Amino acid sequence: MDTTTRGIAEDLLLVLRRLNQADNQKLARDPGPYGHARRALVAIMETADWGPVHADEAIRHAMQEGSTLFDAMLATRTGEIGTAINTITSTNAIITEISDELAQQIADAIGEHFHGDRNYWPQVMDADWDDGSGRVIVWDHGLDDWTFLASHGGRLDCSPVEYEPVPLPEGVWVEPVNPAALRVMALA
Repeated sequence: MDTTTRGIAEDLLLVLRRLNQADNQKLARDPGPYGHARRALVAIMETADWGPVHADEAIRHAMQEGSTLFDAMLATRTGEIGTAINTITSTNAIITEISDELAQQIADAIGEHFHGDRNYWPQVMDADWDDGSGRVIVWDHGLDDWTFLASHGGRLDCSPVEYEPVPLPEGVWVEPVNPAALRVMALA
């Protein structure tokens, strides 16, 4: 049995994978066993001086790529990978309107940022959903106040977790429409 920090972290990653693929999908929920195990893994990584945002990115990479956590940590630390939002921001194009693809990438980044359940993922509404400009992302099953947390970051009253704002592409800003809807706008 490997009782080093690295060994324990790799074992916990295997538990996360098993919970994520469990026959009983109640085990794959956050909050629930999956979420508790994921938070424990982030806490372990924090003991190795990884911030929660970097730890989360490494875990997400390891889960998606099937790599070891150690390899995912190296890949994310050296910038070999990026989140959906990071791939958008790498372009130098000026954003003048929010396309379907860009809105979906932002919705996906929001779901990932807040560890959403894929069965209840943020949804991009039709362009004419509320006669306003930009696009609207609706997430009825997100955290309480997720719209405020996505744009400003912060902490919920009942939670010790401190959230960073969701990274957005250059030239894009967001504003809450209501507690379950966020408008995405181009600055130009």
